[in-house]
Amino acid sequence: MVTHTKANFSADWKNWIKTNIDSGQNKDGIFKILLDEGYSYDAIVDEINYTPSMPFEQLINPFEQEKKQAQESQIHYGTAIPKGKLFIANGEQFQSDKIELYTLQEFLTESECKNIIAAIKSKLRPSELSSHENDKSYRTSQTCDLEYLDDGFSNSLDVRVCKLLGVDPSYAEPIQGQYYEIGQEFKEHTDYFEAHEIEVHGRNMGQRTYTCMIYLNDLEEGGETHFTRVGAQFKPKRGMAVIWNSLNPDGSINIDSMHQALPVLKGYKAVITKWFRGDSVLPQSPPMFTKEANEYIQAYTKQGFKKFTLPQELFSNIESFYEQNKAKTEVEHVAGDFIVSHKHKKSSSLIDLSSQLKSDIHDVMKPLMEKWCGKTLEPTYVYGIRIYHSGAILKTHRDRLETHIISAILNVDQEVDQDWPLLIEDNYYRQHGVLLKPGEMIFYEGARLTHGRPKALKGTSFANIFCHFRPTDYVPRLVI
Repeated sequence: MVTHTKANFSADWKNWIKTNIDSGQNKDGIFKILLDEGYSYDAIVDEINYTPSMPFEQLINPFEQEKKQAQESQIHYGTAIPKGKLFIANGEQFQSDKIELYTLQEFLTESECKNIIAAIKSKLRPSELSSHENDKSYRTSQTCDLEYLDDGFSNSLDVRVCKLLGVDPSYAEPIQGQYYEIGQEFKEHTDYFEAHEIEVHGRNMGQRTYTCMIYLNDLEEGGETHFTRVGAQFKPKRGMAVIWNSLNPDGSINIDSMHQALPVLKGYKAVITKWFRGDSVLPQSPPMFTKEANEYIQAYTKQGFKKFTLPQELFSNIESFYEQNKAKTEVEHVAGDFIVSHKHKKSSSLIDLSSQLKSDIHDVMKPLMEKWCGKTLEPTYVYGIRIYHSGAILKTHRDRLETHIISAILNVDQEVDQDWPLLIEDNYYRQHGVLLKPGEMIFYEGARLTHGRPKALKGTSFANIFCHFRPTDYVPRLVI
């Protein structure tokens, strides 16, 4: 319980008060914050030369009162989400017990950002507030409703953001773009709906939970996002995502998610924002969280995969072994039925490797893959030479959670009429098509990333070796 006895304001607090009053911030809001910090009612009145219109009881605990009012009107107020449910691979968590807040660098590429900025500029409207606000300078940016552009890329971006947070799309609002010119800002606010707003805005999908905001350009000066109650401030950086929960773990609103977009002083600022809700828009609600256990494995590299050339001596040994043992193939039976064929009963076959060749592959690949991922590795599995046959399809999948953490595919031989790319999703849920020629290989985070060859093989055969490792300190993350 806060005791309101402090009477003397430090120089820092006096400067904070002057800065916020001079910038036109709501004095009732300033009053609430100072009360929360333990200052006495009379001392605040004297310092800011202002007497609030609302009663003292409402000032010291307005949000509990709003929550009570919402509950009394039978409107769903919030959704309890335990801390740690959100997992952002390659993200950095802001260290605070007051808010769940992450940043993720380079979620979007430079070209992606440029494309979105062009789309935003094509259809701008004045930004709105969720409730009536007499101060017309409170939010002065412009907004673009990207869902109405129907340009393909905006839709795929929407899906990627849902995958990043691991929340089913039915719990999401459409993605929006915001554009700020010099002098434009969005003063201190929260993303959740207040009690007088949620009855209108939250009736169908409930309270807002997560926000994902992504900067689309480097800003020359100004435009920072400032979380005023926890001391976090972020300078716009192209492609960087800022992600936070506006609720406490018990589902109550979190005033510490208060933030503001500071005025742009030079250049312009473009961002996209996607909000999530506590309830699904679907009549039969699917689970809110969608990530598999594999997606909670830490990301060991930035992108998640990289293409290399096999050391020549090792490739020569593999080639020689393959030529000598082509006639010794056995029909492969793979658990999980993720290799299929629409042409023949035999979708793939296998050539067992000799003990010496397995050892050679381990010895050569281990230091190369350790250098790539930055971890000390232990070998877990070297598969034989798998030969895919005409019409084969490798279904999109993730590898084994226990053993296939850092993996490699070594291309041995191919007789194809058409390129047969490996489709792989990177750590930012962006899909790539990777072509491997004989003598080339790909390192990839096999258990984390979806990968496969979903188009039927056109040709006679495609032969490769799988090689799997695990970091020596690897422990599967407990999924909440």
